[in-house]
Amino acid sequence: MDKLTYKQKEILEYIKSYSRINSYPPTLKEIAEHFKVTIGTVQDHIFALQKKGYLEKKKDTARGFKILKTRGLSSYQDNSEKEVIPLYGKVAAGEPIFASDNIRGYISINKISRGHKLHFALEVQGDSMIDSGIYNGDIVIVQKQDAADDGDIVIAMLEDEATVKKFRKNKIRVYLEASNAKYKSIIDKPFSVIGKVIELRRNYEKVIL
Repeated sequence: MDKLTYKQKEILEYIKSYSRINSYPPTLKEIAEHFKVTIGTVQDHIFALQKKGYLEKKKDTARGFKILKTRGLSSYQDNSEKEVIPLYGKVAAGEPIFASDNIRGYISINKISRGHKLHFALEVQGDSMIDSGIYNGDIVIVQKQDAADDGDIVIAMLEDEATVKKFRKNKIRVYLEASNAKYKSIIDKPFSVIGKVIELRRNYEKVIL
């Protein structure tokens, strides 16, 4: 049996992981968006996987993938230690951040063993957190929660916009603080915390379990 290339392993494991989580496999378009490549490139890899006997694709079926074997994936087999979370894009005014059509892809994180926490990822826009080492285009991994401690970096909903800021709480007030002297703290506007940033990704690659 022909050995798989690194990219073929990535795609096969993504199909496997996606199918396990969603109970159905991804489409070619979703795979392409996931790895930031063209559909034609994905088709080439899928053809190679079929030829090597690792994958079956039903004709005229968008989600017709079936994994036939996983031999050769030794460096990727421990899926029990990983979970795949959605990556959300910019939230348009009036639209909920967790709308399914706002999902730009999926990425993997180490599974959190304690409790049943929910997580998601969000792409950072702007330079308001650069002094905390968070730059435009970075991906933050967020644990869903509606409370935070002083100094936590959080995702907060400010009117219709999701923003990344430092949570501040003292005896006088609760407010959001930027990590860039160019921006003033958000003191006089109502907001709600929707999650705490627990990890940062830069120059990331999408799911490669």
